[in-house]
This record gives sequence, C-alpha cells and structure tokens, in this order.
Amino acid sequence: MEHTVRKSKKNRIALRSLAFIFIAVALLRVAVVVVRHERSSIAITLLCTVCLMYGIVLLVQTLKPQAYDITYVFGDKTMTLKMHRKERTIGYEEITDLGYVIPNPNLDYSLVQIYIGKEQFVIPFAEHINVGEALYGMLKLKKEECDNSEKDGE
Repeated sequence: MEHTVRKSKKNRIALRSLAFIFIAVALLRVAVVVVRHERSSIAITLLCTVCLMYGIVLLVQTLKPQAYDITYVFGDKTMTLKMHRKERTIGYEEITDLGYVIPNPNLDYSLVQIYIGKEQFVIPFAEHINVGEALYGMLKLKKEECDNSEKDGE
C-alpha cells in the first residue's frame, strides 16, 4: 500500500516569513540598545527574547522533513518514508506507539498517528475513514507481530 501526504508550499513560505519577522524584530531591538547605549527595560528584553525564541522554533519546524510531502510505502516487514531529500526505511518494530483519531464523528475524516522514537508522523484520511481504519489495524497487527517475535526470540 502506498499513501502520499501533501503539504502546502504556501504554508511553509508563510511560516518562514513570520519566523523571519519575529527574529528581525528581536534583533532590531538588540541593535538599537547596543548602538544607542540605551538601558533596556526587563519587560522589553523579555518580550524580545520570546520573539527570538518563537521565530527560531517556527523556522526549525518549517525545515523538518514533516513539513514537506511524504509518501508512505507499507510493505510486509518494513515501511518506507519517501521524504523531501531522503528516503527512510523503518521496521515495524521501531514504531513506539500508534494512534487513531476521529476528530468529529459527524465528518468523514480520520488521522493515523505513528510515533517512531521522538518523531511523530500524522497521516490524514479525508473522505476515506475506512482506509484510515484499515491502515491503523494493519499497522497494529504488524507491530504486535514484531513485539511477539522479539519476546519469542529472547
């Protein structure tokens, strides 16, 4: 089975622009304080620090592989993630947790969450809730099979 999750390029550009605005505001304030040898109030310093940190967080989030299109290829023993600039093969035993979310029962929409270590991959299924449920069931079975084979091997 193969499924592609599309991400909007316009959203990435907008978030990066917003990140640069936050960073620029913070750095501009630092430059003004340094050049004019002004005393800066604690509140403004704290606000500029928060702006700088938030800008950096936004920028880092837009550079992660999850911000780009990802094609998931589910095989018998492994699943392959075809990301922006790399391809990653993951065994089902590497999955630490799975989640299946239906945000609103009245809508035909569901999410499958795959946790691999500290990374989270979200696969949305709009208008195909049964496909999302089937994928979640398959992943859960594959993970249980891997967990059982590891216990039998020990």
